[in-house]
Amino acid sequence: MTKESFSCRNKVFATVVVIILICSILRYLEIIEIRLDRLQAIIAIHPVVTVTSTTTQEDNTVWPSLIDTKITLEEIQMKLKRSKINAIRENAQCASVYSDLRRAWRSLSNLSVDTRQEDFGSIDLASRCGAFHDDALMRPSPWPLSPLEQDYLSFPQVNDIQDIASGNYSKIELITPLGINHTIKMGSEVKFKIILVNARGEIRTLGGDQLNVRLVSLDINASIAADVIDNGDGTYTAVSCVPWSGDVEVIAEIAHHRETFRLELYRQRVFKSTFWFVGNFVNGKVGEATPCLPFPHLPAHSSYELCNLTEVNGAPWYCGKPVKTRFLNCSHFVSTKRMNDFSYLPLSETEAQLSKIAGSVIDSDLVLNVLPDETSNNTVITLPKLKCNERNLSLTFEYNNWFGFYYLNEWRPLTYIINTLIFYLKYQQVIYLGDSNARAQYDQLTKIVRCQEKMYRNNAVWHAPLLCEDELNNISISYLPHTFPFIGTHGQELSKKHVFSETKVLDSIPKEGKFIIYFHHFMHLNAFHLSVLEYRLILIREAAKRLLDRNPHVIILYQSAHYAFQEHKFTRSGKFFVELQRRILRGLGERVMFVNTWPMTIAVNNYINHPINAGDFTTLYTGHICGRL
Repeated sequence: MTKESFSCRNKVFATVVVIILICSILRYLEIIEIRLDRLQAIIAIHPVVTVTSTTTQEDNTVWPSLIDTKITLEEIQMKLKRSKINAIRENAQCASVYSDLRRAWRSLSNLSVDTRQEDFGSIDLASRCGAFHDDALMRPSPWPLSPLEQDYLSFPQVNDIQDIASGNYSKIELITPLGINHTIKMGSEVKFKIILVNARGEIRTLGGDQLNVRLVSLDINASIAADVIDNGDGTYTAVSCVPWSGDVEVIAEIAHHRETFRLELYRQRVFKSTFWFVGNFVNGKVGEATPCLPFPHLPAHSSYELCNLTEVNGAPWYCGKPVKTRFLNCSHFVSTKRMNDFSYLPLSETEAQLSKIAGSVIDSDLVLNVLPDETSNNTVITLPKLKCNERNLSLTFEYNNWFGFYYLNEWRPLTYIINTLIFYLKYQQVIYLGDSNARAQYDQLTKIVRCQEKMYRNNAVWHAPLLCEDELNNISISYLPHTFPFIGTHGQELSKKHVFSETKVLDSIPKEGKFIIYFHHFMHLNAFHLSVLEYRLILIREAAKRLLDRNPHVIILYQSAHYAFQEHKFTRSGKFFVELQRRILRGLGERVMFVNTWPMTIAVNNYINHPINAGDFTTLYTGHICGRL
């Protein structure tokens, strides 16, 4: 054998060996079903938390979610590291979560068994451990950057709690000139200037804080909210009026800090949500739970490992595909289940402090001496003769924060009087669609109408449709929970059969018959990026327009977000919700009303998720629509 032929045979042998090795490796990868992108994700989380190892050299500088913001990869990396250390210190189980992110966010079994409870426990643990360090979740942009986000996210995170505005150092002063003996005439417009100062005694130079100002006389249960104008330089102008006489206390509060809004918008943009759900998939005796969001971005799931359930839900909704592929697919989605609490998203130490701050009242002893009417000596202004059902409903979108006031614990509008509801609802079908505050309005109206319950709530299925009928007057009143995301009762599954798409309901209403449709969205959407609400409102507007064109006997009511200082985690975005709701739904004509509850809840300093003055909302909108039906 020649030297050349021996060399040639060696080369052939070596080539065959290489081919066999390559085939073996490919076969191995196929068996364990690890794809390149998931290998990158696993490398990124084990053993050290990192968010940069899954990006290439040229695109490592910025993620789509971070473009045109001051959120940096270094900031996120630091927060992830802190979150991991704290999580493992508090719960040793978190170490296993961080060592295998893919396993933590997925079912533990692909066998033909029901693992929903075990899956929920695993995913809930991942959430409580703050294990969101996956490019698949953090990197994509949930929505084009809004002007709101451009404002707050164009500044870096706060690094010292002393830098935020302090009620102890800030001040409020009266701008309106006083009359003789430092008095003000009843019914006068009053203006105030608020100057925000931080705990160092430094005057703030930026706007963006949420200030609530209200005028109060506790002895007569009187109060009114003020419009607050952000001057953009750390000062604010508050405008209201004084519709009653006597001593009127002026109360100003820093309801939410600018830095808190920056924190919330950062969390929503990078992690898409502050509250998580699992979706339940069931086929016979086989069951599985996977994580769900209204965005196609989930931890440890690539884009082709998602179920797009938007058509089923009537609004964007995505869940991880079940791993029990022999038994389950996307069509087997049946319900959702809420996790235990707000997710432990990675924050800095200062942000963790900030997230616990509910608000700060500005120290002030400002009291107005308001004189009664000179001619009549009345102690409260006389209400106009114009009835509310004689005003254009479109004007409700323009009401300011002092369109009405409380006097002797009764809500009184300034520009009209409210009718008393009697049997104006004859031959009407009333549909309340939304969350538990929409259900509260169902409760209020059914008490007034005294109808007979045909579908009623029970402890087994608390969030479900309700129906009450008055057959004598041909009145039907129903309540329908809105579609996912819906934060159901802890520990209970919420069936897809018990939630309803706003657009599908609107499109199902015929061209004949009298209908009142009442919507409310707030706390169940508050945990998500604001685009979730915006997109839903756009869909509602389009469907509402189709219905209004089709049926001339329909009235649509939309209840705004409300203020609740004690539940600040659930209601921080309330101010932005009201702005979106008003802007998107304005201009639909004279059969659409904006039920503006925001100033009403500020006036009474409401503190809970279900407002203490919900009955006054009922009086407001029923007064507007009776006589129009």
